[in-house]
Amino acid sequence: MMDKVTPESAMNCPYELTNEKVVFEGKWMITKQVDFKLHGSNNNGVWMSAHRPRRGNTLNADGVDIIATLKKDEKKYYILVKQYRIPIRRWILEFPAGLIDQSDKSIEEAGIREMKEETGYTVSRVVRCTPKGTFLNPGLSSDSSAFLIVECDGEDPANQNPKQFLDTDESIEVVLVEHEKLLDYLDDVSKRGEVEVATQLYSFALARLF
Repeated sequence: MMDKVTPESAMNCPYELTNEKVVFEGKWMITKQVDFKLHGSNNNGVWMSAHRPRRGNTLNADGVDIIATLKKDEKKYYILVKQYRIPIRRWILEFPAGLIDQSDKSIEEAGIREMKEETGYTVSRVVRCTPKGTFLNPGLSSDSSAFLIVECDGEDPANQNPKQFLDTDESIEVVLVEHEKLLDYLDDVSKRGEVEVATQLYSFALARLF
C-alpha cells in the first residue's frame, strides 16, 4: 500500500526516509509513518500522514471538484453544495465533488457523474478539465483533487426539476449563488457563523477579484 516513488523524486528529496510503514488501514483512509532526517543532519524525526486507498483508480487524482455555472431566467449562478462534515462538526459550503471510482474512465466522466449525483443537474457543456489532481494539504495528506469546469443549461428539461441521487449516508443541500455576488455571499454567511467555507471555494472567489 506504499505510494509510488519515482527515481527522480527520490533523487531530489532533501531527506533520508527510512522505516516507512502502515500504522492504520481503514475503508477510506490509510495512515502511514516514516522516519526522516535531512541529509547530513543528526536530527531525526517521525512524520505521520493520511492517504486514500486507490482501489483500482488509475487516474492522476483521488477525486474531482466541479466548478459549475447554471444559466436560467436570464441570470447566471454558481452551483454549490452545503454538506455536514463530521470531522469539523459543522456545515460547510463546497464545490460539488467526489472520489473517482474504479469504473470511471476519465476525470471528466467522474466529474459529470458526481455532478448529477450530488446536485441533480445535468452538464450541458464541459469548459475545461485539469489533466491531474492538485494536492489539498500536502503537509498532512497525499489526497489530491482535479477540477472540472462545466456549464448547466437551466432551460434544458433535464434541469427543470433536478433530483439528487445521494448515498444513504450523505446529507447535501444544493445552493445557488448569483455569479457576481459569490465572494460577498461567502463572506456574509461566514461572518454570521451560519456555515464554514471550503478553502478551494473561497480561494476561487478571492481570485476572481484579480
